[in-house]
Amino acid sequence: MKRVLLLPLFALLLSCGGTTSKYEKLIADVVQTDKGVKIDLNFKADKLEEIRQVSIADSIKIITDSFNAEKDKQLASLDKTISVFNANIEKAKAASRPSQVMIDSYQSSIDKTNKQIDALRKSIPEGLAKYENRDANDILVIVVRCTYTIDEAIANKRATETFDFFLSPDGTICYSQKRVK
Repeated sequence: MKRVLLLPLFALLLSCGGTTSKYEKLIADVVQTDKGVKIDLNFKADKLEEIRQVSIADSIKIITDSFNAEKDKQLASLDKTISVFNANIEKAKAASRPSQVMIDSYQSSIDKTNKQIDALRKSIPEGLAKYENRDANDILVIVVRCTYTIDEAIANKRATETFDFFLSPDGTICYSQKRVK
C-alpha cells in the first residue's frame, strides 16, 4: 500500500525537477552564448524560480493600461494647449485694439485641438486583434528569475548576477532577459 502511495509522489517530484532543469539548460545556453558563439563560462544556477506566467488576459491588460496612460498624458497636454489658446483669446479681446484675425486664429486652433481630443478619446489600443478568439487563460510567457554564477573572462573572477528571463510557455525559447536590480 505504501508503494502505491509513494509512486505518484515520486513521479511528481521527478516531473517538477525536469521543468527546473529545462529552464536551467535554456538559461545557461542564453547566458553563455554571445552573437551565436557558445562560450563556456562555467555557469552555475544558484537559485531558479518561476515567478510569473503572463496570460493573454494579462497581456491585454498591460497593453490597455499602457495605452490609457499615454492617452491620458496626451489629453492633459491638449487640455493645457486649449487653456493657453483661451488665455490668448482673452488677452486679444482685452487689448486696446482687439484683432479679430488673431481671435479667429486662436479659435481655429482651439477647434482643431478639440477635434484631436475627440479622436483621441475614441481611440483604442492597437494590437489587440491578435488575441481575438483566443482563450484569455492561454499562457504567452513564463517569467523565470535566475541567480547564477559565471566566470568573468576579462576580470578572471566569479560573478553572481540575477536576471528575469522571459520564456516561451513550453520553456524552450528565451524571448528576452532583464537584469534584476
